[in-house]
Amino acid sequence: MDTHVCHNDEVRRADGHVAWILQDPERSYIASVLDVEGSDIQGDVLMEQPRKTCTGCGKRSGLDDMVHNSMELGIHNSKFIIDVLVHGIGLDRQVPAHDVRCSRCGEPMGRFQWSRNVSWSSFI
Repeated sequence: MDTHVCHNDEVRRADGHVAWILQDPERSYIASVLDVEGSDIQGDVLMEQPRKTCTGCGKRSGLDDMVHNSMELGIHNSKFIIDVLVHGIGLDRQVPAHDVRCSRCGEPMGRFQWSRNVSWSSFI
């Protein structure tokens, strides 16, 4: 059975989406990877599933892992990622789920999906 431990880094919404609340270390890491100021990384992100805990090192999964993987594997460029962080996915953009590895130890963390068909403007 999949049980979910409540953490202070996410909020389950009534519509089923999960708001991942960005933590300061996560925000700083993302800013360094994207070569922007940490203050440029505003808001949180809507996901279709809760965060997970890495079985390799205990780190909580986060947007930092998704950004790290996207940049390292060349899936997305920094301009695209910054656009998503500022404007959200939007209702017209289809972004597939991605298999994500821990940015700290490289352990597979699972498949993650941004929330689709929901406007982030009412959230961020």
